[in-house]
Amino acid sequence: LLDVERRSAGPVLGEDALSTSILAAIIGILLVMLFMIIIYRLPGIVASISLAAYVVIVLLVMVATRANLSLPGIAGIILSIGMAVDANVIIFERIKDELRLGKTTGAAMKAGFNRALSAIMDGNITTIIVAVVLYIFGTGTIKGFAFTLGIGIIVSLFTAIIITRFLLKAIFDLNLRNPVLYGLSKKAAKEEK
Repeated sequence: LLDVERRSAGPVLGEDALSTSILAAIIGILLVMLFMIIIYRLPGIVASISLAAYVVIVLLVMVATRANLSLPGIAGIILSIGMAVDANVIIFERIKDELRLGKTTGAAMKAGFNRALSAIMDGNITTIIVAVVLYIFGTGTIKGFAFTLGIGIIVSLFTAIIITRFLLKAIFDLNLRNPVLYGLSKKAAKEEK
């Protein structure tokens, strides 16, 4: 005899999974924001604002395109949030490297963005290519994942390169130029002086 098992998921189970996934995403975003602020200080605050802008823009695009948000779609958004955070981390680490080399904060920010751009573009463009391929050749939920991933990556590029740069420049123009505010340790900042 074959032992056959049959399972079905009702709408309540799907609704619970969706609400749990959204709650997990919110908790994850808040923890990432806290981490960025602790590690990168002022740029971490900027990254958190940029990440909030990312979430708002992605949600607006989802509403405008009438995208059906399923669990794979949420997974695509969460993955692209990781890419957005990764882009900010690359930028901030490059800025810290430039500060350690003794550059002024303004010069370090400019060089940091320039040095980070190629790495950010490489990672994001390859992910966009994967999303396009998945969307073309996938079916059903895979297309949903690919769509949200592609939109999320495009928006994360915009927020990391445009919004983060704009906000950091605005903060710099407010005369907040101490390298310690940009994630450099106090010991390293003293050594540079």
